[in-house]
Amino acid sequence: MANRHLARTLALQSLFEWDFKQGEAQASEILQKNHDEFAPDFEDQGFADNLVKQVVSQQKELDALIKKFAPEWPLDQITLVDRNVLRIGIYELKMNAEIPPKVAINEAIELAKAFGGDSSGKFVNGVLGSIYKEMAKNGEKQELETQGIKEVSAGGLIYRKSDDGYYFVLILDAYGKWTFPKGHVEGKDSLEDTALRELEEETGLHNLEIIDYLGETQVKVHKPNETPYRKMIKYFLIFTNQTELKVPNVSELKDVKWFSKEEVKKTLGYENAQDIFAEGLKKLKLS
Repeated sequence: MANRHLARTLALQSLFEWDFKQGEAQASEILQKNHDEFAPDFEDQGFADNLVKQVVSQQKELDALIKKFAPEWPLDQITLVDRNVLRIGIYELKMNAEIPPKVAINEAIELAKAFGGDSSGKFVNGVLGSIYKEMAKNGEKQELETQGIKEVSAGGLIYRKSDDGYYFVLILDAYGKWTFPKGHVEGKDSLEDTALRELEEETGLHNLEIIDYLGETQVKVHKPNETPYRKMIKYFLIFTNQTELKVPNVSELKDVKWFSKEEVKKTLGYENAQDIFAEGLKKLKLS
C-alpha cells in the first residue's frame, strides 16, 4: 500500500474512533495507538498526524460544506465512515493546495469503497464532485502551477432562440478552425466578467446573459521563442436575443457566424470544444 494511502487509512480509522467517542478522546492519541498497533514500521507518520490535526481543527468548516453539498442528508444521519471520509476529502480538495484535486477525490472514493457501505463510494464522489465543480466555476486556481497551467481564460457558448430552433455563435480562429469565443482573465477580474467582456469584443453582441457554468478544457499554447505551456479555459452558457454579429478587426480572429445545432457538430474544429457543446446541449435539454 502506498505511503500516502496508508496514512489516509490510519487517519480515517483514528477520526472514526474520535467521532464515535464524540471527541472525548484526543484524536492525536488515538492515531498514535493505531500507528503502534497496525503500522509500527510506517515511515510517513507526519502526513497522517497533520491530516488528523487539520480535520479536527477545521471540523466546523468541513461539516458546513458537507451540509451545503449534501443537504438531503442531515449530518448525524451520515454514517461515521462516510462522514469522516468526506471531512478528509473536503480538507484535501479545498483547503490543502499541495494535494491535486483528482488525487483528493480519488483517494476519498477508495477509502469510502474500502471501509463504507455499498453506496459510500458513489455518495462521496457526488459530494466532492459538486464541491470541485463550484471551485472551478469560482475560478479557484488550486494546483494550477503544478499542472503546468500558466494562464486562465474564460469563454462561452452563446445561443439564441428562433422560430426554427436554436442557434449558436462560433468564431474562426487564427488556425482556421471554428470554436467558441474566449479571452484571457486579467488581474482580479472574475471569470464571468471576463467572459462577458471578451465575448462582446469578439462577436459584437452586447445583450449577453450568463445562464450556467459548462466546464473547463485545457490546451497547450505554442508561441515563438517561448517554452510551450498549458492554458485552462472555463466556459459558460450565455443567452442573447440579438442576431447581428460583427467581425472584430484583429488578426487572431477571421470570422464569426451563427450556426444551427447540427452545423455546430459538423463545424467545431477541436475535440474538447465538442465536449463543451455537448454539455451546453444537455443544459438546454437539446441532447
